[in-house]
Amino acid sequence: MDNMVVTLVGGIVVIALLFGLVYRLTSLSGKTTAFIMAILVSFVYLTFAVIFWPGADVFAIHIAVYLVLVYILGIITSQRDVRKEIGKSGFGIHWGPASITAFFIFLIIADSLFIMVATKGINYDLAQWLLPKPQSGATVSSNFPGTVRHDYQEKEQHYNAYLNQTREQSERGWQVKKGWLGEPKVGQSSMFRVTVKDKQGNPIEKAEVTGSFMRPGNMKIDQTFTMQEKAPGDYFVALALPEHGTWNLSLKIVTPQGKHELVATTTVSNVTDNN
Repeated sequence: MDNMVVTLVGGIVVIALLFGLVYRLTSLSGKTTAFIMAILVSFVYLTFAVIFWPGADVFAIHIAVYLVLVYILGIITSQRDVRKEIGKSGFGIHWGPASITAFFIFLIIADSLFIMVATKGINYDLAQWLLPKPQSGATVSSNFPGTVRHDYQEKEQHYNAYLNQTREQSERGWQVKKGWLGEPKVGQSSMFRVTVKDKQGNPIEKAEVTGSFMRPGNMKIDQTFTMQEKAPGDYFVALALPEHGTWNLSLKIVTPQGKHELVATTTVSNVTDNN
């Protein structure tokens, strides 16, 4: 879930406000209020998760943080109840419960920071200062750009379709050659060429050839493209990839006779490599 940090912080604020209202506007004790809120929070978030299932990991993080917050508020208000019974005012709290409360507050803050770093990354300048400088001179990136898919049945269907398509591609026997016209360099436009022929060596004309150059570890700079046919069976596109190093290629060729897909890798040189 891309907005997991938002839902965590928003949920914490809503639960804290609702807890305070119930505790202030009723005669319930802190323990009773915490018990009721724990049941309410569990029911509401479980209902939400069933309708919009975020995955077991995201669900576990949310429900744990929410219930820990209720537990902390229960400790604080229970201590206040004890002080009221003995005629003292304020929210004084014994060092034991205070230590437990402080630990869980630290845990919630730390988990929120970890999630934020994992989903959004660290500020670029801060990342340059915190992370060791790579020997290759590559740009430092601190974020995890991908997401974990939880639609296992859908992935199984995709896999079965992939097996069928692979078999059909093998039976068609198309010959696909691909490559750069010259050495590609970072930030410089280079011509990428794909040649498509059938099993007998005849050019495949008027195909729709599209693809993506994908950067491992940073999907934000992925480059999608559509190629133009300049000669029978020869397709071209000019591309300027923004970082040097290894890129993954995903290529798709579509004609009325069928679809052909393949994957490969390419390496882009740094403009200073030969200087």
